[in-house]
Amino acid sequence: MILEIIVFFGGRALMSLRKLIKKSLLVLGTGVVVTTVFPVGGIAQDNINTPGSIFSQWVKLSLMGYNQSEIEATLIVYQTEEIQLVKRRLRRNVLNNLVGGNLKQDISLSTTEQELRYIRDKIRTEIRFAGLENDFLVRQMIRHQFGIAVQDI
Repeated sequence: MILEIIVFFGGRALMSLRKLIKKSLLVLGTGVVVTTVFPVGGIAQDNINTPGSIFSQWVKLSLMGYNQSEIEATLIVYQTEEIQLVKRRLRRNVLNNLVGGNLKQDISLSTTEQELRYIRDKIRTEIRFAGLENDFLVRQMIRHQFGIAVQDI
């Protein structure tokens, strides 16, 4: 096919084909250099040890089914202060989710054991999704906020 183009157009086709190949190689080479120097996603990974990224890792692990002990063992490479900041943020999120879910109203309107079981399951789910199953402070905060003891959850 290329030979037919060269024969049909003569020498001019050969020159334009060479220019086209040179331009293509130049663009391809530039793309390779740029992706090597600036890897895709590399800009977002500059602050890999920030509490925000640790928070994201914690939530990801908890949603994957890891419990608190497994998550803490996985994130042992981080400083204790950073982990405590993440736990504090998670506790606040649990409380905010329960407040946003009208837990106080559900507690005050509950009259049957089944409704109380529903409330307990709701609290347990929030704690589990946050990966704070063994956290004593989140249970104290829930008891203080909602007046409900959660020792057996």
